[in-house]
Amino acid sequence: MSFIHHIKESVQQLEAYNVKGKPLSPDLIKLNQNENPFDLPEELKRELTEEFFSFHWNRYPEVLPAEFIHALADSFRFPAEGILAANGSNELMYTILMAIVGRGTNVVIPSPTFFLYEKIVHILEGTVVAVPMNSDLSFNTEAIILSAKKSRASLVILNSPNSPTGQSMTIRDVERVLQETDAIVLVDEAYIEFSDHPSVFSLLQKYDRLILLRTFSKAFSLAGLRIGYLFAQPALCAEIMKPKIPFTVNNFSQAAAVKLLQRQELVNERITRIKQAKNILYERMKQISEITVFHSDTNFLIFKVKKNAQTLFEKLLAENVLIRDVSSYPMLNNTLRVNSGTKAENEAFISAVQNFFIEK
Repeated sequence: MSFIHHIKESVQQLEAYNVKGKPLSPDLIKLNQNENPFDLPEELKRELTEEFFSFHWNRYPEVLPAEFIHALADSFRFPAEGILAANGSNELMYTILMAIVGRGTNVVIPSPTFFLYEKIVHILEGTVVAVPMNSDLSFNTEAIILSAKKSRASLVILNSPNSPTGQSMTIRDVERVLQETDAIVLVDEAYIEFSDHPSVFSLLQKYDRLILLRTFSKAFSLAGLRIGYLFAQPALCAEIMKPKIPFTVNNFSQAAAVKLLQRQELVNERITRIKQAKNILYERMKQISEITVFHSDTNFLIFKVKKNAQTLFEKLLAENVLIRDVSSYPMLNNTLRVNSGTKAENEAFISAVQNFFIEK
């Protein structure tokens, strides 16, 4: 007898996560996952490696990484009891939703947005209440509030700045969602360090239904070490903690994150460089008549191709320039995404796109 009838139907209907591309190599210009193009300095890596030799590798890490959490508490002047850390913000997405979503739970999610949220809701047998963005890809605040009220949603998820569109929601609009609904509101600020808009951090003391999610994968150059964290008022944080998997932040990742919190000037300098490069990339792309590039409040840009985006994607990939095809998202037909890389990487991307249209 087949095993399949033992697998949840909500899981059978899903597809496994997959990123189309090529294995990492020195020749690959990798601009598809919104990573920081700058690795940690060699001296910092060596310092961390030396420190790691002193750890007991045969012992479990702490249930929660106390040193990192207290470093965040000191840096943000926020109670340590209101902070959770995990093996990347993706793990915290699962943890938060496991604490809230069950069969039939309504979850309001603006669309298009980061795909993983809808996937988790479906796995947990909740109901996604999708709210389309405005035609310019900005958040439709009125529709979000109306949908949350009408559906009696338990959770509203706001990815701001939003992936894959790059748009942000204002603090005022987030506060309206909190004031005009009784849902828990999760604001994912994975790209906030690149944003020209302020964080909603200032709302945390005022609302006990707000969760703020962040990551070290983007601005802090630690995508390979996997560390994310959240802020919430301590009472809500204590409930989210209950379904959380223990021991998920390893000692090395914690040490690296603590070091980077102490080297904020390094992080800030790189953020400035990335934002400047992104702005230059935006202006260069605006000059290519065959595409339409959208303003972005992040380290990446999306652009619509007048004809077949997949053909352009495949041509770039053949030339070892890897970007992301986001055409499968709602409202993003024939749309590609590229993150800002080094000056040389950005130039290689622009040249490859220009050559594609010249050859056409």
